[in-house]
Amino acid sequence: MADKWSDQIRACGLFFISIVVLMIIPLVYHCFVFLTAVPLWETQPASCVILLVSFHTLFVLLIMSYWKTIFTDAGGVPYELDEAWISELNLANRFGLEAEVSERVSEVSETSPLTVQSAERKLDGRQRYCRKCRKFKPDRAHHCKYCGRCVLKMDHHCPWVNNCIGFRNYKFFMLFCSYATMTSFYVALTLFTGFVNLLVHRRNIHFGWVEFEYLVVFGLMAAVSVVLTGFTGFHYMLLLKNMSTIEHVEKRDPTKKDQVNPFDLGRERNWVQIFGDKPMLWFLPVGETKGDGVHWDTNEAVGAGGNGTQDV
Repeated sequence: MADKWSDQIRACGLFFISIVVLMIIPLVYHCFVFLTAVPLWETQPASCVILLVSFHTLFVLLIMSYWKTIFTDAGGVPYELDEAWISELNLANRFGLEAEVSERVSEVSETSPLTVQSAERKLDGRQRYCRKCRKFKPDRAHHCKYCGRCVLKMDHHCPWVNNCIGFRNYKFFMLFCSYATMTSFYVALTLFTGFVNLLVHRRNIHFGWVEFEYLVVFGLMAAVSVVLTGFTGFHYMLLLKNMSTIEHVEKRDPTKKDQVNPFDLGRERNWVQIFGDKPMLWFLPVGETKGDGVHWDTNEAVGAGGNGTQDV
């Protein structure tokens, strides 16, 4: 039943991508470029150039970010490193966490970190075990039932990109949301300015297919702008707190509301952790996320004995 449901969700994801790529993007591009900007060339060439350059800059960055979000793997738990973890200092000791042992743990290989007793207990959680993957699950990793695996620093599964949003593609997802918000707002504002101009000059409007396309695109972009502004702002809030959507939802649990987020390193370090330490590349959909998605720096509050997060 779960596999059937997962297949349906992934099919819906492909359907959503098809809507965006085959319908929304061509419609918006045609309306803005060929119906709005290009006709200004004869009377206002400077305005035409500014509109086209501005739009295409946002458009290219949006498409690149969308592409990278779709085709960049969010990051799976590196199970092949089990041996390396044990020979180095095994992951249980590295996190100082206790194993959450299920009935199946007894069947796990003797070389698994689950069979090694933790030497120290910390307040930032417990060693976790995925009953579905039957493997050790590091901090911030969660099992995605749609992808059928554990994902590093999983945020959520997004049907609009048919992919999990996690450790390796979160920057591209943030840029995709940002450029989608800016592009939709820019298009809606430009079309609205055109409507106001028509009303001010009291020009006769003959309602036809062109005018219908204008209204459809304006309504669509206005709605997208409103929705994405709140959604993108929410994710920037999470980013500056170094918190995923799943961790935010867990934080709303009354039993956990007073617990300190052990991964919050301060806004500057949280930002650099996602976008990198090169400001020139912050807003370009290039580069790789720092770290391995398994080992995480924690803040001083946890090291000083503050209340950490704990899995239930």
